[in-house]
Amino acid sequence: MEAPATAMAETMKAARFLGEGRIELYEAPIPEPEPDEVLVKVHSCALCGTDRKAYRDGSAVIPGHEVAGTVAAMGEEVPALDEGVKGVVYLVDFCGDCSACRAGSTNMCLNRRRMYGFTADGGFAEFEVVRSRCFLPVAGDVPLDLATTLLDFYGTSLHAFRRAGPPAPQVVGVIGCGPIGLGAIAVARALGAQQVFGIDVAPYRLDRAGVLGAVPVDALPGDATARVLDLSPGGCDVVIEAAGITATQRQAIELAAPSGRVVFVAHNPEPLEVHTLTDLIARERTLLGSEYFPIGAFPEAHALVTSGALDAPSAVTHRFPLDRIGDAFEAFWSGATAKVLVQP
Repeated sequence: MEAPATAMAETMKAARFLGEGRIELYEAPIPEPEPDEVLVKVHSCALCGTDRKAYRDGSAVIPGHEVAGTVAAMGEEVPALDEGVKGVVYLVDFCGDCSACRAGSTNMCLNRRRMYGFTADGGFAEFEVVRSRCFLPVAGDVPLDLATTLLDFYGTSLHAFRRAGPPAPQVVGVIGCGPIGLGAIAVARALGAQQVFGIDVAPYRLDRAGVLGAVPVDALPGDATARVLDLSPGGCDVVIEAAGITATQRQAIELAAPSGRVVFVAHNPEPLEVHTLTDLIARERTLLGSEYFPIGAFPEAHALVTSGALDAPSAVTHRFPLDRIGDAFEAFWSGATAKVLVQP
């Protein structure tokens, strides 16, 4: 490892997830990067709904997978990076050689070495070690807290629309206005959608959907599908399903226009019944899955943020220091936030 420019402590504060919502801070050794790795000084790590498993069941590794920070040190084989460079961490430590990687689908890597925050230590700590190809530099004028939006918030949402393919949608339905859904609303508007519907049950998230340019549709009284179709009788060109509930996945299909495309983003382990004749063949609808984003898609999201087409400041609503990580999760689970950051 190349020697850092200034002396560095040997330990760091990190979060240990014990299960049942119990999180404790402890002193951990600062990891030393391998020859092809960089040591990232974590500035911000955003919370995600997929952190619920670690929160509920505990974790053998340090969670946190939406990380922005600076290069603190690097291995001797790392090219073209300097200490202090700002960037974000790509979740998937992809192989680069499998058929998925060769096709550009690094998010689908068949031989992934690790998943930062899931199978390897992540960003709820003062430092994180990642493979150098997974550290993505950002423009100098992008604040590090807002750089986290380039990952799940905007990166995942933009990829969902790219999965839907052309033509560009004019009418978009977004079911579930949590962080991914709110990101999808913002991306839909940035891509030129003329009408966007944001469907949810939480008043705060419906308000945020309206701020971002969607028509808020409260699903709590029922008949949300009918209300959307009253306003857009032809249905939606693209529907982003970001709630991850079987009933809302069913609703997404019903909202899709003839030749419409439904993109399932939220994880749902339960089966979904699809009627091939009435749901697909007669209406020529397309159902798609979308997971995270390929590393090659990062420049497009970065350009949309730096150009101002995507308003990153509106995405981050809450910030907590690492020693208040428990409060951060309580706020996030309340449904009254957009993106929540933990800042070590």
